[in-house]
Amino acid sequence: MEYENALYHVTSRGNGRQVIFHTDDDRKRFLSQLQDNLESYGVRLHAWVLMANHFHLVVRTPRANLSRFMQRLNSSYSLYYRYKHGKPGHVLGGRYKSPVIENDEYLLAATRYVHLNPVKTRIQMQRTVKMQIAFLEGYAWSSYPAYIGKISFPDWLDKQVLSTYGRDLQQARRRYRAYVQAGLLEDNTPIQDLMKANAYAIGSAGFVADTASALAQRTTGGPRDADISLPRPHASFAAIDREIARRYGLTPEDLRGRRRAAGVARTVAMELAARTSGQTLRAIGQHYGNVSSQAVAMARKRLKQNRDVDWTEMQLALAGSSTIHK
Repeated sequence: MEYENALYHVTSRGNGRQVIFHTDDDRKRFLSQLQDNLESYGVRLHAWVLMANHFHLVVRTPRANLSRFMQRLNSSYSLYYRYKHGKPGHVLGGRYKSPVIENDEYLLAATRYVHLNPVKTRIQMQRTVKMQIAFLEGYAWSSYPAYIGKISFPDWLDKQVLSTYGRDLQQARRRYRAYVQAGLLEDNTPIQDLMKANAYAIGSAGFVADTASALAQRTTGGPRDADISLPRPHASFAAIDREIARRYGLTPEDLRGRRRAAGVARTVAMELAARTSGQTLRAIGQHYGNVSSQAVAMARKRLKQNRDVDWTEMQLALAGSSTIHK
């Protein structure tokens, strides 16, 4: 169910419930890839948490592109995981789950559900509420510490949920903290049941029924219902090189070499390739001067400070090129 400005509670687990985040480096890598893909696909992130063998995201998709966003995020992390840990085969257990959220009222419930995940383990549930609160507020791999002011709010995390809790940020954080703690002090079963009641929708009984009806009308029982990866058009390196060379007064060969004067243009080409080509950072680095994937990632990070590049306009120009696939 994809449409503009849809809200989703997204969950993805390790294959066979295996651990997918072994180290802090794994978690940092996932968050870096998450941030890149939020920007590339224009997705708004309301809440997140990383557990040992799964993760939760609460997102809004202004462009109705959840499947493309999640395919890129999950495939990029899986490639990293297999390389880093030397484990071939499936990393994630099938398709991600993504029930659509009815409205902002249920968005609040989904956000609290996500933020309470770290204390819903067997060990944490045997501890006192005071200990659970302390653990929750100190849990680094969640958006909750930013919500309550323990750390600064990153620019890639949406503040919409907090804005409903108070006239100023301090008041909103205090009220949201009380709302989450109430999930520990009171019976939280209704929210848990709501999150688990239906695989496709989170909301009122009428909304869940309407969603089920809409899905039933789309189901054919044929091959098109299967969870398959359909081929999508991508911009080729050649098309990207021509576009960037034209804009910067260079030749495509300049971008692929080590010419110092082409440094900025080459980095812009790398970023555009990362957004539109569907290629790995390793392949992009090999094309642009035979540099490592780490060098490409660092160059892209430096480029994010440059506010003069209109990426939307550039991607539209590239998409309109008749030679995009050649």
